[in-house]
Amino acid sequence: MNRVDTKFMIPAHELDQCLQGLEREYSMLEIGAARRFTYDTLYLDTPDSQLYLDHHNGKLNRFKLRIRHYRQSGESFLEVKKKSNRQRIIKTRLSLTGDGRDPRVINDFLSGQFGLPAAGMRPALFVRYERMTLLRRDGHERVTVDTGLSFQTPDRQHSVALPGLAIFEIKYDRKASGSPLMARLAALGYRPVTFSKYCVGRVFLDGDNLKTNRFKPLLRGVHGICS
Repeated sequence: MNRVDTKFMIPAHELDQCLQGLEREYSMLEIGAARRFTYDTLYLDTPDSQLYLDHHNGKLNRFKLRIRHYRQSGESFLEVKKKSNRQRIIKTRLSLTGDGRDPRVINDFLSGQFGLPAAGMRPALFVRYERMTLLRRDGHERVTVDTGLSFQTPDRQHSVALPGLAIFEIKYDRKASGSPLMARLAALGYRPVTFSKYCVGRVFLDGDNLKTNRFKPLLRGVHGICS
């Protein structure tokens, strides 16, 4: 799929209005009887926050590095998210079970494939949220809706919660017809945004020690929704 990814921020209390009447176009992903799933993510960075700064400065061929735990299944993965110089998003992951826990395997995964220094990474931010997933019935679109977003420093001493915020990420085939959900959000006055959970969380919890100019308009939007 030649996929386009588009994100929107909306007030969580307007979720029902945004989705109302779209049942014919989308189905809700269910596993067992569950529709909402909790994601726990630990982001890693260099001691001088180089991965954060690469994102702030708009560098291409940049990375995000995280350990993601899926609470319902109990599975954990080391994940690398790369944005290439062609603006493509490439995600690769290593299961942290069995041989995946071997430091040599992890080092080969990071250094060998991506040139990232495994030994130079440290915990930078803990993120938790709940996700539900919508699937377009024609197979050309996938939507994730994240709510209950919270951030915490790795030492668990400082935290911020954003219960009033919902994040839509709409992934659709560029060659397909337009997205009904995007049309609905546009009709309600919402516009696409660039939203990085990692960068937003770092700014909230460590903004006094980081460059933040690039993210100030986004943060004003978050505050406007959550205030």
